[in-house]
Amino acid sequence: MMISQARLVNPAENTLFAVPAVVLSMLVFAYSVNFGAISILAFYGCWALPFVIAPRILLAQPRPVMLLIIMPFFFGLSTLWSDAAGATLRAAIQYTITFGAGLIAARIVSLGNLALGSMIGCMLVLIYSIMQGGYSYDYIDGDFAFRGAFSSKNQLGYFATLTILFSLSLIWIFQSIRSVQLVALLSAGLGFAMLWMSDSATSLLSAMAAFGAIALIGGVVLLPPRLRRAAVFIIVIGGLGTGLAGLLLGGFDAVLSAFGRDTSLTGRTYLWNQALEIGGQHPLFGLGYNAFWTHGRPEAEMLWQEFYITARTGFHFHNALIETYVGVGLVGLALVVGMCILLFVLPLRAALRPENTASLLLIFGLSVLFLVRSVAEVDFVTPHTVGTFLVSFILMRLLDRPQPVHRRAFPSVTEVHFVSQRSVVL
Repeated sequence: MMISQARLVNPAENTLFAVPAVVLSMLVFAYSVNFGAISILAFYGCWALPFVIAPRILLAQPRPVMLLIIMPFFFGLSTLWSDAAGATLRAAIQYTITFGAGLIAARIVSLGNLALGSMIGCMLVLIYSIMQGGYSYDYIDGDFAFRGAFSSKNQLGYFATLTILFSLSLIWIFQSIRSVQLVALLSAGLGFAMLWMSDSATSLLSAMAAFGAIALIGGVVLLPPRLRRAAVFIIVIGGLGTGLAGLLLGGFDAVLSAFGRDTSLTGRTYLWNQALEIGGQHPLFGLGYNAFWTHGRPEAEMLWQEFYITARTGFHFHNALIETYVGVGLVGLALVVGMCILLFVLPLRAALRPENTASLLLIFGLSVLFLVRSVAEVDFVTPHTVGTFLVSFILMRLLDRPQPVHRRAFPSVTEVHFVSQRSVVL
């Protein structure tokens, strides 16, 4: 049976491929450990297929691709000096494929279909957690909480936050049809319940930051183009000033206290200090990507033991920049910092354009979510994670040249789309 290329690679025609592909990706990102290697191979094949059929997806406009793959390339290059070359090479290949899948998706999946597929996928992740998971003691945060089918309550809270964000975007940003809105409302309710049950301060704070960012950028795009630059400047300076004042006046400690956390961030500061000491032994290029958390390394074994990680896997330094510093040193850290800057600056730049669309609200919300979470998690510097996939997706969309925007609120019922045509481009 012949399948038209457009049904796979054209964002205006490939809903029946794009949405299931995103659903599959979310399930693999959440539970690849549970489902095994076959799920990862399915993820690889899913996103390799459109590229094999139409290589122009990435080759037609290569500049953004070349810029963004510098970091995955450097991670792979660290195999040359890694003292665990096998682990580094394997993780670097896995990271590059995950990152590349996000780049491919950015070129062929509309933001509306991304939101729809992500909502369905995240909702299934939460349902699976309810059916298979339970409560456990978190040695990092020091309390009992519902962790679902994950090894950490923070991961459950993470997917709950994404469920809420994508669900509400389908209701208020993309103006989907009523049946989809009903499912999205139920999905958002499930997300709120799981976020509460997870008792994850990181997830709650990042969710609040994401929705605050959406509200701010939503106000900016309503202004006349000539006033937006001033509004963005005020928001940035006001945010920096408020953060600095809060830090100096004890606001940070007050926030931690409100969430039942101490100034050591329940052990994270100790973990960070250990990481800085370890990274200081190889400051320029690091130990090698993903080389530290390997069996037999004395420092890793010590930390696994101190934090009761009996499986001796799935642990990290709970900070994206510090994890990067240990693995790939100051050079790799500069690349990740550059990515973080792009993740913040590019959405603000897009807000200044007169042709920006409502989908920018989702983009900016996700960007702030990942930036806030990077303080305590490693979402977008590890393979087979939703953060790596979505961050590469976001950056590619922001770096690509703007395309003409369809202004219809919703396609006719005879078409295959389930969300607004405004989602086709940023």
